[in-house]
Amino acid sequence: MTGDRTTGTPPRFLVELGRETAAEWIRLTSLRSTWWVVAAALCGMAVFAALMGGAELARIAENPDEADSLAYARLLSQGHFYLVQFTVLTLAGLAATGEFGDRGVTGTLLARPDRGLVLTARTLVVAGVAGALGVLATVVGAAVLAGFVGGHASPDLPALAGTALGAGLCMALFAVLFTGAGTALRSAPGTFVLGFLLLLGLPMVLQLSGNPVLDDLAALAPGTAGIEFYAGGDVGFYTAPHDGPVNVVVVAGWAVAAQIVARAELRVRDV
Repeated sequence: MTGDRTTGTPPRFLVELGRETAAEWIRLTSLRSTWWVVAAALCGMAVFAALMGGAELARIAENPDEADSLAYARLLSQGHFYLVQFTVLTLAGLAATGEFGDRGVTGTLLARPDRGLVLTARTLVVAGVAGALGVLATVVGAAVLAGFVGGHASPDLPALAGTALGAGLCMALFAVLFTGAGTALRSAPGTFVLGFLLLLGLPMVLQLSGNPVLDDLAALAPGTAGIEFYAGGDVGFYTAPHDGPVNVVVVAGWAVAAQIVARAELRVRDV
């Protein structure tokens, strides 16, 4: 249905999407688990940055030439890879599966029978929170790192901004991916296991195989593709066979595939 061209009213779908998005925002932000996850991400990044900052300061003390303005982006990217992306997995998994566990989804779908619209609104809200979390965690980590090595090396601001925005984008895409996966699986433990395998377990096994073909396949996992994007190719512990925007396209492909599966499963299966 289209909007009224005379009065300029928006299409009915957008009105309903706006209302459901507001409802999903209230639902997500009213849960204590949401704020625990946000706090865990920020505190985890701060602790990680403090540990890495101490190690970086020791290296600089031994050899002042080790001071590197790009270390901020490189180390904070590793913090996202090892910590923040798993808090996003937790946030999306809980948001997607919570109502299936307590049967609250029945009331949600009675109030809003359009299941695709509910999934879209929920995904938008979780992705928005995850994206903001990725940017904010980068800022927190940079501030902590500056407290350790700021007197020796100032951050490369363009690289740091690229890391913050890239991490925000990737965390939002991870939220889309795992909101879809959680909706399809309807199980928080199952979503967490799948997420761990995709983000870390599977690429690590492929890299440890020693097979060049399998090692290159690890670059197609969402976690490794993501860090290659938001670290700008300078990860410090892993080198993918390709750099640049192709990596975020890989992550987006995983996210779209999960949403397609979730939408199909939600439409054909009883609540």
